[in-house]
Amino acid sequence: MIQMNLKRKYENHSCTHGILTIPAYHFRCVTLELRDGDNLTYKHDCRIPDGSYILVKGFAQFWPSFPVFKKKVTGFAKKPEFNLSASKYMDLPTGHIALGTAKLDHFSIQHSDELATAFKEIFQEVFVRKEIVVLSVYKSASYRYEDVSYHQTMEMGYDFLLNDDEDEDELENNPSNG
Repeated sequence: MIQMNLKRKYENHSCTHGILTIPAYHFRCVTLELRDGDNLTYKHDCRIPDGSYILVKGFAQFWPSFPVFKKKVTGFAKKPEFNLSASKYMDLPTGHIALGTAKLDHFSIQHSDELATAFKEIFQEVFVRKEIVVLSVYKSASYRYEDVSYHQTMEMGYDFLLNDDEDEDELENNPSNG
């Protein structure tokens, strides 16, 4: 049996960051998922719930030996997937788990072709050996929530740009202040 662990470490209003490990292969990467959807009856724009999931060999991400969920998760329109190409939360479909090498900011991770290749190679070997794969998803002991949303961050950025221009106009109109 191959054990995979997805430890969620950080969440905000829009997305969740965590760490995925496959101890038998000394594999470790960061993850990006959408927000918590436990309070939703029909899961939309959210991550999969905490728990254990069996993964089987399937075709996904243009790869024939890719780990896919054996069963559709209750409340989701389709089976969740691991996503090797998304790096921003806005690019993630419901239930997908993006894999990367580093957390860039509150809403994105660093994409890596080398990481994607390593992940695919691990599962090619795992499925040739006909191993059972179990994914355990849980929150870390240091799990935290920060009340920041993408829209708030964008508004802060725009306010900063607007305020910066106003300061320059003030200096141009009143040179004695500079």
